[in-house]
Amino acid sequence: MSPAVHNLTKDEALRFVRAHAAVLDAPGNAVNPFASSVWVQHFIDQVAEEEWRVLAMEVRAASHSVMLLYRDLRAPGRCMALTNYYASLCSPLNSTVVDRRQAISGIVHRLAEVQPRINTLNVAPLDGLAEDTAALEEALSSQGWYVRRYFCFGNWYLPCDGTTFGAYMEGRDSQLRNTWMRKTRKLLAAGQVQIVTAVDDVEWAMDAYDAVYSKSWKKPEPYADFVRGWARICAQHGWLRLGIATVEDVPVAAQFWFTIDRRAYIFKLAYDESQSKWSAGTVLSAHMFQHALDVDRVIEIDYLTGDDAYKRSWMTHRRERVGLIACNVRTPRGLLAAAKECLGEWRARLRTRFRTTQEII
Repeated sequence: MSPAVHNLTKDEALRFVRAHAAVLDAPGNAVNPFASSVWVQHFIDQVAEEEWRVLAMEVRAASHSVMLLYRDLRAPGRCMALTNYYASLCSPLNSTVVDRRQAISGIVHRLAEVQPRINTLNVAPLDGLAEDTAALEEALSSQGWYVRRYFCFGNWYLPCDGTTFGAYMEGRDSQLRNTWMRKTRKLLAAGQVQIVTAVDDVEWAMDAYDAVYSKSWKKPEPYADFVRGWARICAQHGWLRLGIATVEDVPVAAQFWFTIDRRAYIFKLAYDESQSKWSAGTVLSAHMFQHALDVDRVIEIDYLTGDDAYKRSWMTHRRERVGLIACNVRTPRGLLAAAKECLGEWRARLRTRFRTTQEII
C-alpha cells in the first residue's frame, strides 16, 4: 500500500498524534522518550508555529507506520524532522511493523512525490548506530537523493543495571568523591536537598528551578512554558525527578530529570553562579544519582546532549548523535543544495589533508 501523506496544521497535527498514540508508543520502536506521543503532543503544542505544516507519512497495511516531519510555509521546499534542541534524539519511524526497512523505503519513495516538491530533507539528531538510521540513509541514496551524514553531538551515558550508588561512587575519581563528601556535609548543615516527584509539588519546585536558572549561565528559554509544562506532564505520569538544593531556604541548584521504563534522563540543570562555594551542583548530582540507582533502580542514566567536560566525571560511555541532510536532485534547488554540500565536503577534506601535511612537516 502506498503511504498516505497528511499535510497538517498545528491543531490537526495534535489530533493526529492523539489518534496515533498506539503507533508512536508501540513496544517495537527504539527506546526514545522524545518520540513518545506525550512528548510529540507537548512539542507541537508549545513549539510549532501557525506557518508550520506537519507532514505525517502513514503506511497502513498488515502493520501501521508513521514518519513525522514538518516544513514552514515560508520555505516549503525545506523539510525537517519534528524536533529541535529540546529533543536529544529523533526516531525516523514509529511503527508496529517488523520490517521497518521496507516501511522506511516506501515512505522515502512517497516523499519524492509530495507537492510542493521537497528540495532538502534534514533529519536529526539520530542514533548513528541504529538500524533505522542506516535504513533511512540507504533508502534516500538508493532512490536518487544526495545524502550526507554529519555529526551533531556526543551523548554520554551510564549503563547501570544492578549497580548501587555506593559501588557507583567507588568508581568515580578521587577528586569528585572528595568534593562530594566534603561539600555535602557543608551544604546539609546550612540547607537541604529535595527530589520532587508529586503533581502537587510541581509549581513551587519549578518556581525554585526558575529562580536558580535565572541566576545561572544559561540563556533564557525561548519557549517560556515548555519546561514547566513538561514537568507537569512528567509528574502526572510518575516520571518526574526534580531536584532542588537550598541554602538557608534559598535555591542554589536545580536539576530536572525524568525516569521512564527504568531509564533516567538528565534533561535540565542549573546552579546559581554566585553561590559556587557550596558546589551545590555536585552535591545535588550525587543525590539524583543515588535516587536513580537505589530507589528507581534504573538500567541506564542518559546525560542527553553534548560533550561537556563535567559529564565524563559522572558517566562511563559515549555514543554519537548524527544527522542526515538529503537533497532531492530532481528539483533545481535540491540540485543546487547538493552541489553546495559536495563543495563543503571537498573543502573539509582539503583542510584535513592540509593539516595532516603540516603536522608531518
